[in-house]
Amino acid sequence: MASKSPLSKIGSWSIFRDWKPMAVIVVFFWSLTTLFRIEPESTVNHWIELSNLSAQELNLEIQKRCTEMPRWQKMNFYEKEHVVKEELEKAQLANNIQILKRIGIANLAQTLNLDKKIPTRYVLFTNLKLGLDLRGGSQLLLKAMPAPPQVPEITHEVMNGVQTVINNRINSLGVSETIVQRAGIDRLIVEMPGIKDPQQAKDRIGTTAMLEFKELAIAPDGTAMWKDTGLTGADFKRAQATAMMAGSTYRVSFEFKPEGAKKFGELTKRHVGQQIGIFLDGVPTERGPDGRSLSLQEYHGVTVKEPILTGTGEITGSFTQDQAVDLSVKLNAGALPVPVQILEERTVGATLGQDSIKKSMVAGFIGIATVMVFMLIVYGWAGLVADVALILYTLATLAIFISMSVTLTLAGIAGFILSIGMAVDANILIFERTKEELKNGKALYTAIEAGFNRAFSAIFDSNANSLIACAVLMMFGTSIVKGFAVTLAIGVAVSMFTAITASRTMLHLIPRSFGLFGQKFDSKTSTIQKPKQKEAV
Repeated sequence: MASKSPLSKIGSWSIFRDWKPMAVIVVFFWSLTTLFRIEPESTVNHWIELSNLSAQELNLEIQKRCTEMPRWQKMNFYEKEHVVKEELEKAQLANNIQILKRIGIANLAQTLNLDKKIPTRYVLFTNLKLGLDLRGGSQLLLKAMPAPPQVPEITHEVMNGVQTVINNRINSLGVSETIVQRAGIDRLIVEMPGIKDPQQAKDRIGTTAMLEFKELAIAPDGTAMWKDTGLTGADFKRAQATAMMAGSTYRVSFEFKPEGAKKFGELTKRHVGQQIGIFLDGVPTERGPDGRSLSLQEYHGVTVKEPILTGTGEITGSFTQDQAVDLSVKLNAGALPVPVQILEERTVGATLGQDSIKKSMVAGFIGIATVMVFMLIVYGWAGLVADVALILYTLATLAIFISMSVTLTLAGIAGFILSIGMAVDANILIFERTKEELKNGKALYTAIEAGFNRAFSAIFDSNANSLIACAVLMMFGTSIVKGFAVTLAIGVAVSMFTAITASRTMLHLIPRSFGLFGQKFDSKTSTIQKPKQKEAV
């Protein structure tokens, strides 16, 4: 029995049993649903109204909406915290909405006799996160100052701690897409897109998380009070969140520096069988059954069972994993009371940002259109395949930006546009290799497969080098350079998929009689048609 030709693999139905066409279809629909959204116009307008409120007004509005929920009173502290967070994220969604089109379906609704409760106007939008240079806002340049004797010099660990604390403090104001990045040995750049109250943010930056150990003392009037012992988080060496035995709650284990271990040992010696208190920013770290921090009246401290001379201990209080991790991060960071000085403040107007967006979109459109026309002229039907793959590449890359919460800046847009050219380069390498195989007399299917296989090593090596360069820029570059590197790296990775998978699949779907790479093919045998010989006169 004669064996089946490899060409039988590319039949109209059998091709869909291969994973490549299905992968292309899945990526295409995922990109569309991720990149574009449709919501009722009233909903979008409400989001925009919330985004225009100040941080204080927004928090009041969110609290009001949450307390009006039917189940609010039955929720515990953690559930309420989660609901408030969800509502805040919805309110902040409008900060990055880019409206593409407003759609009215009033006539359609009347024709189909739709329910009057169904909205008749919708908004098509996307929500790419825009950076400070595109959206407007405030930028601060901060310098961490030494605080001897506890912190005689600014080290890498100290700066990591200060960076984490400042990020937490700014985010507590309801500012979304905040960027806090290192700049040199002792400086930080804080970018706050769309910030409406920079003074409040500056005031909040000036504080740091302060851990204190206190002992019970009796006041002259006979009341018990918590008294400072001089032992603070500045004596910490490290803190770490660990799971309790049950696994559902967490604790924070800590280790003191040698001097701190000595202080802690003396404190526990004096209070065997008594209580000592642990406070963070003046608030007890212990939490009640509902997840709230206990008040000073409710808090009784922890009982010292025996002297602790090893310099280690733990903080318990029914913490969730996120709370324990957050506390450990704050202790490692804010335990060092390092003062922060604001060296520079810069404000970018929203008008300037919108102008930058328009110019970037025009530049990107011209670049993509020019590349697509070039490919169509030079490679014909194969160029059209490359153009379709380029459209898929653009959709997929932007969708990944949204799903990974990439903050897009002008430098990021530059990296994205540069990666478009690199995506086309891969198709050019593949097409030229395929043309060489056709000149050697190979059949179309064999030539296409050989072209892709022979070009793969060159494409992989080129993209690997680009990814290595991006990794170096992300590790050592400033915020602007990192934005460029991130978008370029994502673009390079996606271009591998579209060039190797999407282009390959679509080339096999083009009818052979259309002609590929300047050649005409017989529709039955998929071989190159030989030119007719002229008859002798």
